Amino acid sequence: MKIIANMFLLGFSLLIAFAVGEVASRYIVPISPGPSILDMEGNKRQISYVEPSQTFRIITPDYDAETSITADGYRAPAASGKPDVIFMGDSFTYAQGVKDAEAFPAIYCQKKQLNCANLSVPGSSTLYENDRLERFIVENKWRPKKVHFFFFTGNDFGDNIDADEKRSRGEGYEPGELTNSLATESETGIVEKTIDLGLKYSNLLRIAYFQILPMIRNSAEENDQKLKQALAITKNEFTRLESLSIAYGFEYQLYVIFTKAEIEQNIYQTLGPKIQAQTSQPVILLGELFKPNTSDYFFPSDGHFTIKGNQTLAKFLLEQ
Repeated sequence: MKIIANMFLLGFSLLIAFAVGEVASRYIVPISPGPSILDMEGNKRQISYVEPSQTFRIITPDYDAETSITADGYRAPAASGKPDVIFMGDSFTYAQGVKDAEAFPAIYCQKKQLNCANLSVPGSSTLYENDRLERFIVENKWRPKKVHFFFFTGNDFGDNIDADEKRSRGEGYEPGELTNSLATESETGIVEKTIDLGLKYSNLLRIAYFQILPMIRNSAEENDQKLKQALAITKNEFTRLESLSIAYGFEYQLYVIFTKAEIEQNIYQTLGPKIQAQTSQPVILLGELFKPNTSDYFFPSDGHFTIKGNQTLAKFLLEQ
């Protein structure tokens, strides 16, 4: 009976400790469980982030952002005819987390009275972004004068490695967010279901899964090797962008967006020059822009730009 009582007490203590840790982690290191997509009536959807002529809500613990897609399949507002300026990038340039008019490309183009299109796609690699840019230029007969191309250090390196490996095997490398597809019950095993459920509801488990486990699993040497591999792939894609600019007669500017953690830990100061070394074209590194107060510029758990973050970047672009 004493053993049972001690086991019960231990279990209860662990439960209390987990509960305290869960609550504390949501304030100290909040990590978003990922976005939910709802239609305007509040029904859960499985639509693409770029499905033409759609309006939906992207929801996380940080925001509930109404998002519209044009008839041509890119983030609103729509260009009037063929755009003179194109924005390319992933979810940061797509401006996930804010409304259409609050996105920094929209603010910039409205203030400058430019005819623009934001072709960015959440979760996209630089490889896919070049494909998408070329496809719109060729199939839609677009002839932009300027392309603003944004690279995000948070996941573009990994996305580029993954896309390059898939391309070498002859497989598609479109971002998963393009279809927003969910696995069916029959496709998901009990282990996967349990992990997904835990990651959905527990911030403490998300910290362990996304931050602690990768550090244990990957040595510094492995991480350095992956960075070198990613930089080589990125260099090839920057060269390809240069070729596209020559072939279709547009100017382009490369920008680098860093994560909140990279800015706070000053990692951007060493990482930025490594990216610049991959191209002879000048790259605008945006670390210093958001250094003064990262908490104002990035959502706490989702990590994307807040309204103020978008406004700050738009103002910076307007001043260039």
